[in-house]
Amino acid sequence: MPKESEIKIGFTMGDPNGIGPEVLIRALHSLHPFNEWEPLIFGDLEIIKEINKAVGAPFSYKPISKNHDLPIEELNDSFCIPVVDLPVRKNRKWKLGLCSSWGGESAFKFVHNAILWANKKTIDAVVTAPLSKEALFSAGYNFPGHTEIISHYSNGARSVMMLSVDNLRASMVTLHMSLRQALDSLTPELILEVIEITDSGLRRMGIQNPKLGIAGLNPHAGENGLFGDEENQIILPALDLARKKSLLCEGPFPPDTIFLEHQKGMIDAVVALYHDQALIPLKLYGFDRAVNITLGLPIIRTSPDHGTAFQLAPKMEANPSSMIESIKMALKMTSSSSFV
Repeated sequence: MPKESEIKIGFTMGDPNGIGPEVLIRALHSLHPFNEWEPLIFGDLEIIKEINKAVGAPFSYKPISKNHDLPIEELNDSFCIPVVDLPVRKNRKWKLGLCSSWGGESAFKFVHNAILWANKKTIDAVVTAPLSKEALFSAGYNFPGHTEIISHYSNGARSVMMLSVDNLRASMVTLHMSLRQALDSLTPELILEVIEITDSGLRRMGIQNPKLGIAGLNPHAGENGLFGDEENQIILPALDLARKKSLLCEGPFPPDTIFLEHQKGMIDAVVALYHDQALIPLKLYGFDRAVNITLGLPIIRTSPDHGTAFQLAPKMEANPSSMIESIKMALKMTSSSSFV
């Protein structure tokens, strides 16, 4: 029987027409029995049951109250998973592989409700299955992705995306914007803010006195101004500000070698200046194990670092490894590393 002290992890199903429901159920099956934690799914119960049957998972599912002020109902059967059933009836068209406004509306509804529950501390962390930005926009939601949705509904708190693969980690100063916008938005103060949030996030993961490596912007980190002056004008002042706050950080490192320094154990995480500077090397290193972590918010949130993969969804052959790692990371951040 579940105990009051058990960790409660909320899972969003993602876009119903993508691989999210499949990788979620496969991951839960792989991790069962749940040791001192309980899952709660935010999704469409009818679809969950159909996917469960398709992948041959042993679970049953029970709808529970949508009221986040009520305690989660205790279930005696470890194979029975509670579900906050949130079907979107209007224009309903469940078809694996289809990118649609209904899928976007559904995915938004799932994550929005999970955020409400997390804000009320009814659940301890949220693990999100992938949604489609195109479907989200077509449903009328002007958010680039999960990170921005969670930030918006968490009192607008500044959020930072971190990608983690095994022992490699990188946070990003700028995220979902054009490269030109990213370059124009860089300031010492913005870099400092990300350094601070990254430091705090690593401590929450159990890393004491983390040491950060800051990536340069230009080839060879500018080569003392020969290839650009952003390192001198923006990055070095940010490092000075961080050190005045007793934060351990080094750099700027040449962008093409900083992850090699990280791999050697010289630093605990990389602070990258734009999206692809972090994601290209880490996805190449271990795409199927990558975990997306949102730092800086009152909510612990992780997710697999892959998309809806609409083209793969009808085949029912999706790899749940990244979702499994995302669940392990959420548990690690919520309690101790003994879970993983």
